[in-house]
Parts: sequence; structure tokens; C-alpha cells
Amino acid sequence: MSRKNPTSICFDLWPDGDKRLWSAAISVGNFLDPDGAASHWAAATKTQVQKGYGKWIFHLDAENLLSCAKTSKPSSRVNENSLRSFITRLEAQGLASQTIASRLTDLTEAIRVMEPSADLTLLRKISSNMQLRASPSRKKNSRIKPPHEIWQACLCFMRELIISSATPNMVQSSRYRDALALALLALRPLRRRNSSNLILGQHLTLEHGIWHCVIPGEETKDGEAIAFTLPQNHAFMHVFNRYLTTERQVLLKQPLLNLEAVPFLRGPLWLTNRCRIMSDHGFYYAIVRISTELLGAPINPHLLRDCAASAISSDAPENILAASRILGHSNLTTTLSHYEQSSMLAAGANLMSTIHEIQTMEPIAEKSETDRLPFHHFKDLM
Repeated sequence: MSRKNPTSICFDLWPDGDKRLWSAAISVGNFLDPDGAASHWAAATKTQVQKGYGKWIFHLDAENLLSCAKTSKPSSRVNENSLRSFITRLEAQGLASQTIASRLTDLTEAIRVMEPSADLTLLRKISSNMQLRASPSRKKNSRIKPPHEIWQACLCFMRELIISSATPNMVQSSRYRDALALALLALRPLRRRNSSNLILGQHLTLEHGIWHCVIPGEETKDGEAIAFTLPQNHAFMHVFNRYLTTERQVLLKQPLLNLEAVPFLRGPLWLTNRCRIMSDHGFYYAIVRISTELLGAPINPHLLRDCAASAISSDAPENILAASRILGHSNLTTTLSHYEQSSMLAAGANLMSTIHEIQTMEPIAEKSETDRLPFHHFKDLM
């Protein structure tokens, strides 16, 4: 069995100076030392940027540009020639333009946090140009669906399962779980990790007939706590309660429950047929699989966030700021550049006019309590 040619250098083999700078950047300080510039990053972000920088180190070593500069600062190795040859190497590996743009972003972020005083003008310019020219490897516009359409497809499917089986089996309960998870993500577009790790009695609590979801900042990508309520209409509550009292119990291999037991349930919301919490990857593929079956196209958890932002900007463009908060973005530009697909939903000139009005408004000096609850203004699309 042949091994793939290496394209990266692991952290242990980085130059000593680079290792020290990266370790300091991601470390949490004490009462004498400040936090590193990347100490607040989520673990997945740290891993991604570290791997991306390892690819840069590999390139420098392969081009004999590292041996004579092991004691130099990371920014001193960045010039037009080294960046051009790096891009050429990535292209030769068959990487898509969007992936190459991401590699340059990883490199920029790594040097920024390792060497805060570095001049990143050239790197940011080339990285920005690559982002603008990059074409997505998978066209997602055709897969954008209005959240209410996704919800209705899931609702019909769950109702059919309920009618077709008085005593559900493991396969039917798994399919019901997947449809409910897809429906909930369409209406409350959490990031995959947060959604797959929801815990009853911890993140989800039932108070006076209303399900509240609170995810602390240490579990979110941007460090900001998320709080919202689940949809409260009869249709959603019916299929959600059915899952808790019946389908989830089948997956747990335990007796069915009555509604009176629901407020006292504890443990993972999404379970495998082995009575374990679903992994991030398992959750991802379950969503892709059920969306392909019900909607004729694969819609992954990340794409569902695009669907939510597009629906808000298309149906009510004056609420485009709400879309930024739902997606956990600190500014409107990020929402527009990475998620805004509302042209597929006929937002047109009305959206752009509204955006212009918002951008000319005076900035809000401090977040209000409502702003800290990004799902507060997201209407039930059912």
C-alpha cells in the first residue's frame, strides 16, 4: 500500500523559534503574563491554523528557504517570490482555488498571532486577491432551500413514520431522529459541533412548557454564549415530544415514556443505535443523508446556516443584522461575503438598499442584552 507524499511538517519539527512563538500565541497567561493572541481560539481553529502553517514550513524547507533562516522571524520569510512559489506548489497538488485561498488565510493568521507587530500588508493583499478569485469547489447556490420548505419536508416525513408504525423499530427511530435534527437545524441553525452535542438538562431545559437552549461561551466558536427557545408551535412540539418519549427511548433500548417524564429527561439529545451520543461526523452524515432523501440534494449543517441568512435577507432584508447575530458574526461584512445567497431567493435591489441604510447608521457602542441572544429575533419559519 503506497503512502501519499507529505505536504506538511509536524509541529515538533518546526524551527525552535517558530515553536516558541506559536506556543506563546495559543497559551493562556497568568497574573503576570498576558494571554496569547490566539488563546481564545476554538481548539479546531488552532489545529487548522497550525496545520496550515506546517504546510508553509514544509514549502520553505523544500525550496531550501528555511535552513538559512531558522532563527529569523516568521514574517521575514514572506515575500512575493516565496508566496508565488507556495501557491504554485499548492496548485501542483491539485487543490481547488478555494482551498488555496484558505491555506493563505491560515498562514496570515498564524504569523499575525505569532508576531503581532509584523507587517502583513503583502500577505493580506495576496490572500485577499486569492479569496476574490477563488471559485467554490462545490456550487452551493443550487442547494439553498428556504427553511420553511426544509421544515415542511421533514414534518411530512416524520408524520408518515408515525402513521406507518405503531411500534417503531431501530431503523425507523434513527430516520425519525435524522429528520428532526434536520428540521431543528433549519429553524435554529447552530454550528454542527454545538448541535450534535446538545444535552438534555444541561443545554436544553423545559420551563413552563417552553424549551430553552443555552450554550455557554466556552463551547462556542466565537466565545459568545448562545441562548434561544425552540419553536413553540403545536406541530414542532408534537414531533419533538414524540422523539423524546418514543424514538429516543427506542434508540436507548428502554421502555417508552409518557409526557409527564419529559421535563426530567437527561443525557444527549441525539443518540446512535448503540445508545451513545452521536459524533460530529456521524451527525454531519446523518444530516446529509436525510436531506438528500427528502429534498433531492445534500444539505450539510454549515449550508443550513446559509439557508437561514438568505431567508432572513430575502423575506425581511431590514433584519440582515439579525442574520449576522444568528450566525455568530461580529460584523455584517462577514455575513455578506461568506453566507449571503439571497439572490437565489429574489432579494435583489431591496436587500442592497437596506444594507446601504444599515451601513450608514452610527455604530452601536456596546452590545445590549438582546444582542447577546443571537436567535432572539429569528422568527419561526413554519
